[in-house]
Amino acid sequence: MTATTTATIVGGGVIGLSLAWELSQRGIQTRVIEQRQIAESTSTIAGGILPPANLDLATDPLDQLRGLSHRLFPEWSEQLKQTTGIDVGLRRCGGWYLANSPGEKAVMLGMSDYWSELQIQCERAAIDALQSREPALSAWLSQHPDAQAWWVPDEYQINSPLYIDALHQACLAAGVTVSQQTAVLDLRHDAGSAAVRTAEGWTESDNVIVCGGSWTGLVSPDLRLTQSLIPIRGQILVVKTERPLLRSVINVGNRYVLCRDDGRTLIGSCEEEVGLDKTTTEDMIQTLREFAIDLVPKLASAATVQKCAGLRPLTFDGFPMIGRVPETSHLYVASGHYRSGIHFSPATAVCLADMITGQTPPIDLQPFRVGKQQKKVSDTFKSK
Repeated sequence: MTATTTATIVGGGVIGLSLAWELSQRGIQTRVIEQRQIAESTSTIAGGILPPANLDLATDPLDQLRGLSHRLFPEWSEQLKQTTGIDVGLRRCGGWYLANSPGEKAVMLGMSDYWSELQIQCERAAIDALQSREPALSAWLSQHPDAQAWWVPDEYQINSPLYIDALHQACLAAGVTVSQQTAVLDLRHDAGSAAVRTAEGWTESDNVIVCGGSWTGLVSPDLRLTQSLIPIRGQILVVKTERPLLRSVINVGNRYVLCRDDGRTLIGSCEEEVGLDKTTTEDMIQTLREFAIDLVPKLASAATVQKCAGLRPLTFDGFPMIGRVPETSHLYVASGHYRSGIHFSPATAVCLADMITGQTPPIDLQPFRVGKQQKKVSDTFKSK
């Protein structure tokens, strides 16, 4: 493997910026190309919930990736603060998991057993204990006397927009070139290098890494990933109260309510297969509002500050793609993280940077290989 001194990253979301920052700290001259503004990426509107993980006991590849990231996040948060002065809002706030329906209770019993195997603390909690910790839930708890609750102290939250901003500023401080409002028109690769074409012409570098989220498969037909990623829309409602009404993340099924330090409350989310449509819908926003008010009645008077939607890239097997594109030497992909892009970003960056620079990643990336999501070359020929 030839020495890597330059890299071009296609995509300025959380995965692209994290990788750019990691590569730049290893002395690699890096450029990030983003088709829109950095602040417009789906990563900036993510809830930023980081569920618990334990790398030491994890055997499932996704749990290993999650466990490595969970271990790295406190260090990354501190480094970003020292470099940029931005507190990214990483808080070990803990999470409550509420179950009211039989299905929700069954899921949580299974999850509790699974976390116990990983020695992750997940305590079945008495309702009065929850009521004492989160008095804003009192009305909901009185209306659902059969509800059950689990307390997970090692759940974190991070302020996603601040995290993206900090990564952006850290990249700039490290000498990364960030080109916004710049579309990649084509890719090429050979035995010695790879290149991207924009309106300014071709830019060649030792390696090109495509981190385009839901748009990854559309960057170039050479990736053969056109049908390998399904964009799943998630909508979020953000309201504001004078002070935070909740101390911890409140999870109910696949929905959640959490509060930032400044009194903003994030209410999410949903999973909609609508192609590349990033618009919000009044029906879903109203559904989220009703869900939150039912859970925390004081939110009825909260001011609406944002309605937003983003696209999560989902692969057919739920595993992100992290690695080199088959049959190429200098072309890589990091995408398909679905709802875990924020959480998986440190581990993805460290592992892929190791692979690119010829080192051994701390976890095995074989389960995340790019080839299994690709449309085979022979299949492409058959379709013509």
